Amino acid sequence: MRRGPESGGGRNADERSFAEKARDAHAGEPPDWIVALAELADRDGLKGAGLAIGYSGGLVSQVLANKYPGDLGKVEQKTRGALMGATVACPELEVIDRKTCLDWQDKPRAATSAFRVRMYHACRRCPVSKHFQDKEASHGG
Repeated sequence: MRRGPESGGGRNADERSFAEKARDAHAGEPPDWIVALAELADRDGLKGAGLAIGYSGGLVSQVLANKYPGDLGKVEQKTRGALMGATVACPELEVIDRKTCLDWQDKPRAATSAFRVRMYHACRRCPVSKHFQDKEASHGG
């Protein structure tokens, strides 16, 4: 009895592409960033697509199937930054892609690196940052 995937490692010939599955899950034409992510998954697999945007292949699968319960906006922004060239003006690094911006926002303060400390504080006072927006909302304005 043979177990595991057949040799060749790819999808079976009768399986639909991730782009086709995304179209079905998103009732016709999915948003452009979903299409870009699905095309990458078709080319590099779910794991490769996940690595490209900084998430797991399982999360990519859930997003494409329109079943992801988490912050879809953040996934969209990382996808736009990594795959579609979306950029932001960073007070420390000048113009960077949106994925890199979000990656920096998620890093904790690290006193072992002066640059990391600078970036940590820059992200908290940057109007593009989720930390700045959270602070503004909590202060009423």
